Amino acid sequence: MVSDVINFYMYANQLKYKIRTGWIEIGIEKERLESVAEHIFGTLILAIGIDSEYHLSLDMYKILKMLTLHELEEILMPDYTIRSNITHEEKIEKGKVCVHKVTEGLLKQKEIEELLNEFNRQETREAVFCYLIDKIECDFQAKIYDLEGVMDFDKVKEDLKYMGNRAEEINRKANNASDLWLEFDKPKFEKDEIFKELMEKLQQYSISGKNKKEEML
Repeated sequence: MVSDVINFYMYANQLKYKIRTGWIEIGIEKERLESVAEHIFGTLILAIGIDSEYHLSLDMYKILKMLTLHELEEILMPDYTIRSNITHEEKIEKGKVCVHKVTEGLLKQKEIEELLNEFNRQETREAVFCYLIDKIECDFQAKIYDLEGVMDFDKVKEDLKYMGNRAEEINRKANNASDLWLEFDKPKFEKDEIFKELMEKLQQYSISGKNKKEEML
């Protein structure tokens, strides 16, 4: 039992060093890029912040646990991005195999696997909330890199070819590099007023937020 805990941790610890592929693909020039583990931390912080300000009536313990574990699959498989030639269904099936291997030996292995299956099925309010948190946290990090001046507009535009029939509209509406991703993700949040407002405010932060940051330095 103790050895199973150690093995599980040794696996999970690898996410501290696995850099998010999307930032590499668009050529973020910074000495230290976000790891998968840091993305997980970001989702947890966002969930806690949102829970503080809204009456969600959700199982926050389940949400925080789901967010903590939702990237376990990336220990043993690539961090697939919009540029990856893989379907959503293929990614889920590969992920299940990886999670089963990573959690092998744990007494609560089936409980963990079912929790992540719930995340993938998007049939509960908690799972939908976690999905939206996972998506918008990427947009927050993109905005941060943009404000830091390390996100190249032309390089990010290379992603337009993977954005389907909305690419032209997205390109037209984008005022900066991070806007390209924010505009692409907007439809994901249209049915949730909290996340819709967050996305709108996040885009506005591209100006006021930068000024605020400069004042603090």
